[in-house]
Amino acid sequence: MIKEILIIIFSWLISISLMLKYIPKESKRTAHITFLFVSTITWIYEYIQLLTGLVEFPFREFNGATKMSFSLYYFVYPTFGVLFITLYPMEKVKLRIFNHFFVFAIAITTYSFFIEKYSSLIFFKKWNWFASFFSNLIILFIVKKFVYWFKKGLV
Repeated sequence: MIKEILIIIFSWLISISLMLKYIPKESKRTAHITFLFVSTITWIYEYIQLLTGLVEFPFREFNGATKMSFSLYYFVYPTFGVLFITLYPMEKVKLRIFNHFFVFAIAITTYSFFIEKYSSLIFFKKWNWFASFFSNLIILFIVKKFVYWFKKGLV
């Protein structure tokens, strides 16, 4: 239990420091929208995984309130989404864009893998890293499409 609390605290501190360091002031509005949208998408994604019995969360912050993990899907993964959009390559080079998607999908999958292997924050019942990688790619694609569609209205 102490290990899980330390992992959550460390994840929150790293997430906050990364967002403070890499989000410029002029991009804060976009970062807010991205954070909220990724929170929504990951909540739906997590809920479907729980309903279908693919994953479970043995250790949760709000044990009596929900069967979902608050920190992972409402703060850590949205931070990945904000950094994904903030660091998205502006030039339209397909290889660079592909690498950007690939690196972030691998980063999220690797984080999930280590959380699952070394703690009881998440347990993959009928889920694996391969399915996680491709679902993360799809989520990142949806996030990119939504944020760029939304940004057209901000101009």
